[in-house]
Amino acid sequence: MRALRRFATRVLNFATGPHSDERLREEMESHLAAQTEENIRAGMAPAEARRQAGLRFGTVQAVREDYLAEKGLPLLEDLLLDIRFALRVLRKSPAFTLVATLTLMLGIGANVVVFGVVNAVLLRPLDVSEPQNLYQLRLKPWTSGKALTTSYPAFEDYRQRNTTFSDLAGFNGFSSGRLRWGDTVKSVSGHAVTGNYFDFFGVQPQLGRLIQSADDRGPNSAPYMVLSDSLWRTAFNADPGVVGTMVRLGKYPFTVVGVAPARFHGTERFEWPDYWIPVVNDTSAEYLQDRKGRPLTVLGRLKPGVTPARAAEDLSAIAAQLAKEYPTTDTGVPLRLVRPGLQGDAGDAVRGFLYGVTGLALLVLVAACANLASLFAARAADRNRELALRVALGASRWRLVRQLMTEAIVVSMLGGAAGLVAATLLLGALNRGQSPPPGQVAVGVDIGVYLAALLLTLVSGLLFGMIPARQVWQSSPLQAMKSGPVDSTPRRRLSLRDLLLGAQIAICTFLVTASFVAVRGMVRMLHVPLGFQPQGAMLAEMAVSEEGDVPLETKKKAMLEAVRSIPGVTAAGTVSKVPFTGGLRGIPIFAPGT
Repeated sequence: MRALRRFATRVLNFATGPHSDERLREEMESHLAAQTEENIRAGMAPAEARRQAGLRFGTVQAVREDYLAEKGLPLLEDLLLDIRFALRVLRKSPAFTLVATLTLMLGIGANVVVFGVVNAVLLRPLDVSEPQNLYQLRLKPWTSGKALTTSYPAFEDYRQRNTTFSDLAGFNGFSSGRLRWGDTVKSVSGHAVTGNYFDFFGVQPQLGRLIQSADDRGPNSAPYMVLSDSLWRTAFNADPGVVGTMVRLGKYPFTVVGVAPARFHGTERFEWPDYWIPVVNDTSAEYLQDRKGRPLTVLGRLKPGVTPARAAEDLSAIAAQLAKEYPTTDTGVPLRLVRPGLQGDAGDAVRGFLYGVTGLALLVLVAACANLASLFAARAADRNRELALRVALGASRWRLVRQLMTEAIVVSMLGGAAGLVAATLLLGALNRGQSPPPGQVAVGVDIGVYLAALLLTLVSGLLFGMIPARQVWQSSPLQAMKSGPVDSTPRRRLSLRDLLLGAQIAICTFLVTASFVAVRGMVRMLHVPLGFQPQGAMLAEMAVSEEGDVPLETKKKAMLEAVRSIPGVTAAGTVSKVPFTGGLRGIPIFAPGT
């Protein structure tokens, strides 16, 4: 308790600042006055009595330092003094400060931008309840499909028979169609999900309600739709009365029952669904009773204390049992668990690319630190006489090293702040420049990015601050006082500055070479034959309603004839998926006899 009171007193004295100094001066003056009066009574003249009292009491600065050591926070006060002195020194050299700040801004800013993307794509957990317990089922060994898509009856078997998951949920592959309400038609993409999908993730509706387990009552029993926040805002103008609206997805009617929260997009980083419908009302709902159909990707939430390996063994045992019960449809292939989305196997390619870019960004920062280390070392050499004089006046080497490190940290904080501002603007531009959903990833600045920027800033300051600090620590104050600025490093074949210069040249050469190789590869990729001629081709997206008595194919033919009749049009055709726009699915083909 006494220690806590002493600490509180120190904090109070530090916080009050000038008031504490005023109280200290008043107390010192009262002691001096009392001693002076005592000396006068002893027969001294007033002036001599005052002088002797001062000699006996000691210097004011020494008393103040003793007082702060006992009643204040001396380390923090010294740090503030070092920061003030560093700012004064840097203000005297604005060109040096500007160059150092801009150099660090580029190095730290590039790393913050890269980390912001890596954080959004790979590191940021899903915005759901307890994401650390979520896993996606995969086949073992890893097949060409890379995922376990199972039939709805098999999904129900896994869900009922397992003992290691608190629950299983499923969704089908990304599907697209035309959404129609009133006179409006819009192309949309979404997921068909099991009734427990939203409860499985612990998601609460932004408006209305979400799809529920009670909706799974059999094929075509729940014609309900949940809108994404993006679709609700862009297509329905954020109308709070959207709940209850009748819409058509293709030729199938649905009732909008709710709007999902803005931060929820499922488990896929690059695929943001526009809507969710119950899997029992999917267009392929007729396959729900067929064990040959495999429309569902399965997710599981582990029970507390259960390891992924144990859960995989449990599921593999169920798969083997189902293979015996349904030998014509179930294969019994062992299963394993991975993190959903890009955090699992699906993100291997993206992860490797982003980690490579991160390595290049770190090399840029290392080159910037090496450059600043050389600048600070030269600056410390120019200040050799000043630093030697401070040693002669009683300053310790550690005190000088601390001051130089403080100057480096102040510069790194300036560069880090500038880099964070630049990175925030660039990440915002990247966010705004993305194509509309689906196919988005929310990049931006969050607490993780701020912490990364702070860590990079502090590490950078320590890296390039150690070089001048080492130089001062090994210098000779006597020689510096005699000859002024000198190189404190011993004469040898390779000096530290030579190593720094060599490191800068090597890193910059590597980065420039890598950039040229990347640009060359991009240019060559842009000139790869596509198998068709995109020059002169124009793309028009047309939403055709499937309602009415006129068949859809007849409507398409009429539109094509109308387009072909336009002057200047030489050919016209329709396609369900445009090349290089995503959404294409590969299928295996085999040569005859294989």
